[in-house]
Amino acid sequence: MSDIAFKAFILAIISACSLPLGAITSAFWKPGDRVLAFLMAFGGGALLAALTIDLVGSALVKGEFYSLALGSLIGGALFIVLNQIINNHGGFLRKSSTTIYYLQRQRRVRFQRVLSHIGLLPVFRDLPRNEVRSLAESVVTREYPKGSTLYSRNDPSERLYIIEDGEVELLDPQKNMGPLRTLHKNDSFGRMAFFTGAPHQTVAVTKTNIRVWTLTRQEFNKCLQGSPKLKNALRLFLQGQDIIRYLQERHGMDYEGAKGWAISAVESLQKEGVLLEAVPLVRRDDEFKRIVNKIRRVPFFCGLEMEDIEEIATRVISKNHEKGYTFFHQNEYADRMYIIESGEVALIDPGNRTRELLKLHPHDAFGTMSFLSGACHTVTAIATDDTTVWILRRRDFRELLMKSKHLNRAIQDFLQREEMHNYLEQRQYLGHENATKWSRKAVRSIDTGGFTPSTFEMSQAVKQHPGAPVAIWLGIMLDGIPESLVIGSSMIHSHLSLSLLAGLFLSNFPEALSSSVEMKEQGYRFTKILTMWTSLMVMTGIGSALGSIFFTGASPALFYLVEGVAAGSMLTMVAETMLPEAYFKGSSVVGISTLLGFLAAIFFKTLE
Repeated sequence: MSDIAFKAFILAIISACSLPLGAITSAFWKPGDRVLAFLMAFGGGALLAALTIDLVGSALVKGEFYSLALGSLIGGALFIVLNQIINNHGGFLRKSSTTIYYLQRQRRVRFQRVLSHIGLLPVFRDLPRNEVRSLAESVVTREYPKGSTLYSRNDPSERLYIIEDGEVELLDPQKNMGPLRTLHKNDSFGRMAFFTGAPHQTVAVTKTNIRVWTLTRQEFNKCLQGSPKLKNALRLFLQGQDIIRYLQERHGMDYEGAKGWAISAVESLQKEGVLLEAVPLVRRDDEFKRIVNKIRRVPFFCGLEMEDIEEIATRVISKNHEKGYTFFHQNEYADRMYIIESGEVALIDPGNRTRELLKLHPHDAFGTMSFLSGACHTVTAIATDDTTVWILRRRDFRELLMKSKHLNRAIQDFLQREEMHNYLEQRQYLGHENATKWSRKAVRSIDTGGFTPSTFEMSQAVKQHPGAPVAIWLGIMLDGIPESLVIGSSMIHSHLSLSLLAGLFLSNFPEALSSSVEMKEQGYRFTKILTMWTSLMVMTGIGSALGSIFFTGASPALFYLVEGVAAGSMLTMVAETMLPEAYFKGSSVVGISTLLGFLAAIFFKTLE
């Protein structure tokens, strides 16, 4: 190796050694978001100053602006294209900003798909484009694992569903739960119950892991108020024979009763802009409020304020089941929690060698642990007598946590109990480290207004991006390649500027620290994270040495063209990842810290 190549290697190692240093720092110090924001903006400002003075300035002095400008445009375009490819394979997980950008882009793509398909539904077919767009903006995406019950017989009809991906099977309680039909991508379901406001009379179960678009009745009514055309389309739909037939076949109405409701519903729609319920849901709020403090096996309901209890009472559903009814099987996804009002339920655990049944009685809750952890049931629950239960659905529970501070705090306390930790370890087989990690993440999520992370969702993230570790490493390398080119090329015509070396070093440290913290929270081991950053440091050194050899004897135009590629890539990287990341973590400190970093790099220039 020549002296110039060796010097390029050493200087690149010096500038990039802050990468593993940042990873090591993350092992014993997790800075707050504002501290990380300050460091990243400071590093970004330092890098901007170094690039401006040492690359752009020198090119202007040599009269090579056009070569530099062309190279910068090429470098920026290359970074954008490669960054997008890498992010699509899981590389976005390396930073909060890239994660947010990726999810926003995915949301826009999905929105366009919703927009194109929601107009295919008969009621929405002839609506103007702007009204369809308004409806599409109200649509929410939900993911469910295989075996999830989206709704059961006599559940409230609160949502209209459209399948984005996967399959759903409709079961018919009138035919002993026999299959009614299988629904596929772009099919909608729950329409009749949704538009009549009647309880569901079929059961919808996912045949595969699915993603669905849902439109709530509340959002639909908002759109209805401001759209005469939607009102007219709904009026025509309500006057059709399909509605009459549905009310007769599924809700036992006679023809006159069904026809009379349709006429009343149309009148209500025209005069008041609201839909009448064909079959109102029977509420038993007072009965639930009387037994709430007697509920066993779920301590988080005890001691709640009356307003919290009243809110819960409006969300629970009361259902009667005959002896022999199966509430859930082992390995079914737990999206409901049950409380026995009367009767008896047996829990069957195939893993229990004694084969003894656990009998539950009035006021006992069951399915709670798997419900809270978003996991699959580890036992099977069967009614051993005619039984009445209260049911709390996961989506209703999510809304309750957002409304009730007392319930929110009680759930946080419960999740940190040894009982919950043992369940995750021994029944869900998460292992001690993952169980602890899940508990911390769940508490933090609830504390910030979110919901408990599902163990299903955690595994899905890994399955959806199996190449995420490699993609993250490639993303990190993409951020570092321009650095090695700059150092290698700078060694040919002059010594490496102290301001450029300082700018690279100062930008690398917070970059590595922030990304290491993010990757640790994604579940990556520290040794893997450190290996990623160390390998990048070594590759930066090798790339700089090779760059110095490549540029030997190169023409000034080629030299500044390649330097422009490097400068354009780094400037685009700062603008797309470093500064957005800093702003996301601490918007109020970004401006001043960027300025301080900019001045710091200039200060190093004065020392040369």
